[in-house]
Amino acid sequence: MEPNPRADAVEVHYYPRDGSVFLDTHYLIKGVAGAILWTLLRDHAEHGRTVFANRELRLDPRIRLPELSDNLEARLILLTRRLAERDACIRIEKAGRGRLRLCVRRPLQLVEMPN
Repeated sequence: MEPNPRADAVEVHYYPRDGSVFLDTHYLIKGVAGAILWTLLRDHAEHGRTVFANRELRLDPRIRLPELSDNLEARLILLTRRLAERDACIRIEKAGRGRLRLCVRRPLQLVEMPN
């Protein structure tokens, strides 16, 4: 799903210290789930990607998953629910076994905050 170019951009603020993500000024999520979202959004912005494999996320050092019992699927479920609860312009959908699709409905401005 391509963002509506006429819609106002949403500022996505990411705080790497604790993985907090804010959409404009509204808190969304933090921790590993926040790092997952930031990684997806960065890859989408830089490379136009929309489909990701769970395996590649599990191995991505930017996410900083714990080595033992990473609970990636549980974190993805939490992130998916939080985006839906907040009626965010971002959605995560299943795209087949072990794959997910990032859907962005509005332009995004990614802002990584200093530590």
